[in-house]
Amino acid sequence: MANHIPLHKISEAFEGEVALIRHITEDTIVPAITYPHKDDYYVFLMLREGSGTMMIDFQEYEIKGGTVRCILPGQVYFPVSNVQARSWFLAVDPVFVKDDYKHIFEKVLLKESNMPVDPDAIDELEHAAVAIQKRLAVKGDYIRQPILHDLLFYFVGIIAEIYQKGAPIPIHTSTTLITFKFKALLGANYQTMKRPAEYAFQLNITPAYLNEAVKKTTGLTVSDWIQYEIILQAKRLLYHTSMSVKEVAHELGYEDYAYFNRLFTKVAHMSPGQFRKKYFK
Repeated sequence: MANHIPLHKISEAFEGEVALIRHITEDTIVPAITYPHKDDYYVFLMLREGSGTMMIDFQEYEIKGGTVRCILPGQVYFPVSNVQARSWFLAVDPVFVKDDYKHIFEKVLLKESNMPVDPDAIDELEHAAVAIQKRLAVKGDYIRQPILHDLLFYFVGIIAEIYQKGAPIPIHTSTTLITFKFKALLGANYQTMKRPAEYAFQLNITPAYLNEAVKKTTGLTVSDWIQYEIILQAKRLLYHTSMSVKEVAHELGYEDYAYFNRLFTKVAHMSPGQFRKKYFK
């Protein structure tokens, strides 16, 4: 087992494009990526029929027909079983996921993310997917690029609408924007910034107002989110690498191994060692 989790980058995966799309049927031969990895782009799955299982952030999920699923940049995943299904797979540059949509999709981190889709929406997504596939196959047409971009925004927007209906959150509000900015800061600075006041300072607001905004939007406090991000990253490293618990603590910015151990146990309800043993029993 390696001491890092492989990262798939847009520049390597898309061959100069802004997206990659595949239509999968029972007869499709798709190169299987069976090892744990993470991407720096979004992945969307739309299943018309069939089923399969995936491991996402050390939890196994069934994916089934009539649903869509979003995998966020940075989430560690791999298929547990082959997806025997009619489905579409779209990987897309984050620039084509609007900020409001990103906030909607981030609810993936807090709950089961298979979203049921009515047949009309499935048809709409499939028509969009076919159009994206055709546009990606066209080379050298100067008008092709803006049309492709519009189609990607359209496809992602439909899935965001499905998620919003399934798990409503307020959008276009000051509290939502503050929460989105806080989460972006957290994702980039969790190794060095551990206190709510540090994030409030970066956002030029008071810690109390930041906490109020985040709790109103997500139901969790700023401290809850900081701990959640730290423990999620710790779990990823414990599950997918051979780093020792002390190495994981150091990687996440904790020189005090005993404190990190107590924090992990408090949040995960088991010690780091117990967590690793549970998932490798």
